Amino acid sequence: MDFDHDLNEQQEKAVKTTKQYVRVVAGAGSGKTRVLTYRLAYLIAKMNASPSSILAITFTNKASREMNERATNLVREVTGFTPRLNIFTFHAFCARLLRMEHEALEYPANFTILDEEGRSKLIKNCAVELGYKKGDDIVKQAAKFIDKKKGQGKYPWDYKIEWESFSGERTCQKIYELYEQRKGESYCFDFDDLLLKTVLLLDLDPSVQERWKGKYSHILVDEFQDTDPVQYKLLELLSAKETSLYVVGDPDQTIYTWRGASQKIILDFTKEHQDAETIILNENYRSTKNILEVANRLIAKNKNRVPKDLFTNAEEGAKIECCFQPNAEDEAEWVAKRIVDLAKEKMTREGKPDYSSIAILYRSSYMTRTFEAALKDRGIPYRIFGGLRFYERMEVKDVLAYCTLMVNPKDDIAFERIANRPRRAVGEASIDYLRKEAHEKKISEYEFILQGNYEDSSVPKRALRLLRDMSISIEEAKKKLEERVEAFSSILRSFLKEIGYMDYLQNEEDVEEDRIGNVNALFTDIDNFLTKHPDSTFEDYLQNVSLLISGQDDMSDGNFVSMMTIHVAKGLEFDNVFIIFMNQGAFPNQRAISERKEGEEEERRLAYVAFTRARKRLYLSGNGSYSYSTGDNSYPSSYFKEAGINLPKTPYMDLENRYFGEKRRGRSYFSDGEHISPFTEKKKEPAPTLHEKAPTNGITNWQEGEKLHHDKFGDGVVVKVITSTIIAVKFEEGIKTIIGNNVQVHRIHEKGEEA
Repeated sequence: MDFDHDLNEQQEKAVKTTKQYVRVVAGAGSGKTRVLTYRLAYLIAKMNASPSSILAITFTNKASREMNERATNLVREVTGFTPRLNIFTFHAFCARLLRMEHEALEYPANFTILDEEGRSKLIKNCAVELGYKKGDDIVKQAAKFIDKKKGQGKYPWDYKIEWESFSGERTCQKIYELYEQRKGESYCFDFDDLLLKTVLLLDLDPSVQERWKGKYSHILVDEFQDTDPVQYKLLELLSAKETSLYVVGDPDQTIYTWRGASQKIILDFTKEHQDAETIILNENYRSTKNILEVANRLIAKNKNRVPKDLFTNAEEGAKIECCFQPNAEDEAEWVAKRIVDLAKEKMTREGKPDYSSIAILYRSSYMTRTFEAALKDRGIPYRIFGGLRFYERMEVKDVLAYCTLMVNPKDDIAFERIANRPRRAVGEASIDYLRKEAHEKKISEYEFILQGNYEDSSVPKRALRLLRDMSISIEEAKKKLEERVEAFSSILRSFLKEIGYMDYLQNEEDVEEDRIGNVNALFTDIDNFLTKHPDSTFEDYLQNVSLLISGQDDMSDGNFVSMMTIHVAKGLEFDNVFIIFMNQGAFPNQRAISERKEGEEEERRLAYVAFTRARKRLYLSGNGSYSYSTGDNSYPSSYFKEAGINLPKTPYMDLENRYFGEKRRGRSYFSDGEHISPFTEKKKEPAPTLHEKAPTNGITNWQEGEKLHHDKFGDGVVVKVITSTIIAVKFEEGIKTIIGNNVQVHRIHEKGEEA
């Protein structure tokens, strides 16, 4: 690595700056990740900053992993040592801080993070508890109300409703209050809580402030244009007077204002910090000149931006190809034909057409139907990203819910998910009775089942008996996990088989989904995580899964066309990009423009992001199908004209008038409830719990054929090395999959004595 020769002039300036406040405006494809990783390495290698004094924040787990790997390698190359870097997403950092400060929260460290489905279920349960039905309109209204209030950083106790701004607001408030109470009783946080509770702690607790304010001398933030006010408040609370704040982003790529992001934060950075330095990266290393020309011309129409034009020393490249077809079927055929031709230009090693560098991007998910059909008809392989991801699949969420109960027995949402999976004659009515009786006793639903006192319970006896059997099995599996004798995946596999869950999946008819295969993939995922992170706990794995919120996190390489929304595609690049359904009213989206003040400029930024995903060829298409939002046939997106693109004339419509005529508008800190400790009374020599790190024997280099002694299973021979810490061993009672660095495992030397 050479800090002088590996970077262009502006990149080098950004990496080596000594200013306390720095805003790097990094255009698409200008090497912002390179600048961030080199900056991290430069701080450590040249400015003698301790790795522990640096905090880097990214917006996706994928970006966090990539930056960590690249920065670690750079530092190792320059200094010879491998640093431990603090690179997190906002949510991951906050989850870590909250677990470390759990005593200040009066929470256990093993709190659960609710995903979107769990959050939705809890809101419905609260509505039912207040006398409503799950399908009532007020439930959806309450969910939106809670979203809005949390986006404003407000909990129910932070404000009063003097008069209703909409019908049902007071009811929504009551549901919100109960939602927070039940969540607190279950020791759960939702994703908004991770940020809000962290900000509250840092803002209101002097002892926590003292530990964290100024802990990091350097704070670096990626994708700063997507920061929301709560996240920015967090950065301010972590910063002391001498803290350096280094932000990288592009106002032209702010596409998440609907999710709370504020473009104003990056635009006003130099107002907030008047001595801040702004460095613009505008040399593009991704796209051809023709692609950048149309992207620059389009985004120049926006007013709220930092002026810059991307340029490149690359070749002019292919002309932008575009079409506007009579209907969606014809548009899909046009796209499919060109994909076939593109794939034949570059063959795979096996002599097959190469589809791996082709992507179809779209404004909204509904647009894919006709394109999927056209691709299937021609035998073109494709994958849709950003839809149902691995960790969102039914069976994966079921297994993780069982795991969650082993860590947090107060999680009612996890319990209700698996109460009848596999089927245990536990219907909605039984759950309603159980929920009510557990709340009356001020314990969780799982604890109610576990304690075994069902006198005068309204829950059917058969359901109680089967749930009791389930709880005993969970506790036995939990004990085995705490003993760390066998690999976690091996214990969980046996547990799921014992309770009948694997047979349940076997009987679930679904020709399109290999459910048992997905569960096995989850076991592999657990093993891989604990092998890559030997200092981590099983609880750390569960937290890691709960924080995987990006549509890019399960993205993999393969010989297929990648299909995704433009929001999911942000940060990615492909040789050949097709942007489809460029119809006025669809893209730009008429509803987004009418509902949000900055909607028009954000839609244009979205198109700019889409254009700049392309490296070599860019294809733009639309169709004249009837639009229910406008009540008329569709006509070409205004972005064709704004980008200076001349559509080819077509015989079926007066394209000249429809395209160049006047624009037409379409019609177109917690609950006050009693907290019960989830921890049982400690014994004199307690085994480590699932959220504690266990001592090890330090052995990670087992070989097949080696002999060992296990304190519980006796002598054995290694028959398979699965990972550096997980091995299969043949004992007298059979083959066991065990953790090879467990303190109960001892290597046996050739002479026969134990190591």
